Amino acid sequence: MPLLPNMKRITAFTLIELLVVIAVIAVLAAILFPVFSNAKRSAKRTAAMSNLEQIGKASYLYLADHDDTLPFLFPIQPTWPGYDVVLYLSGPGFTATYDPYLHNKDVWFSPEDRLPDKGYTSFVANEQLCFAWPMTAIPRPAEAIYLTDRTDIPQGHPPLTSYVWWQFCNIDPFDPSKLPGVIDPVAVAAQIDPIRYVGDLGLYLFLDSHAKALPFDATWGDAAHNLHLATKP
Repeated sequence: MPLLPNMKRITAFTLIELLVVIAVIAVLAAILFPVFSNAKRSAKRTAAMSNLEQIGKASYLYLADHDDTLPFLFPIQPTWPGYDVVLYLSGPGFTATYDPYLHNKDVWFSPEDRLPDKGYTSFVANEQLCFAWPMTAIPRPAEAIYLTDRTDIPQGHPPLTSYVWWQFCNIDPFDPSKLPGVIDPVAVAAQIDPIRYVGDLGLYLFLDSHAKALPFDATWGDAAHNLHLATKP
């Protein structure tokens, strides 16, 4: 029946049209949410990288004040005792050592650190470099990892009393000539967190103060190429 002059046509979405709109929104959300999530995590990685770089600068200021010698962090052993000795550092450790050279103590934490109790820092030190090494004793500081991400797995009582790593592969005692050895992923995850960031990356501060995001596999190798082994020739 034709509309009379004083009547208006009523328009509305059909059920099918409404379902199509909902489906399109759902598809767009499925595409965009991971993009936004990755962008957010990438931003956190950038912030954490900046924090590590500031710690690296602080380490060089410390070296300048201490005859180019790394800080000695173990009261029981002034020199590197070898890989057959397990050592743990409790308390503030290297954070207290470098704090005087930092303007902002927030740099000790990563925004991607998921533990509610973060302790003193989100990063851990290479156990081998927690001794009073003169820098001349480290042949390749640009290839020696100094700090990396601390695990997100709570440890100790109270948690996070350990801030060093090395012994995470099946070599006992540790013998650099036997590297790369066999990696135990569970042991690695219990000490450091090599896949904290987008792309399964971990952050690494090297002894020459530069920081880099790398997959863990790129840091591990034989005695000549292992980035965790500071004293390789």
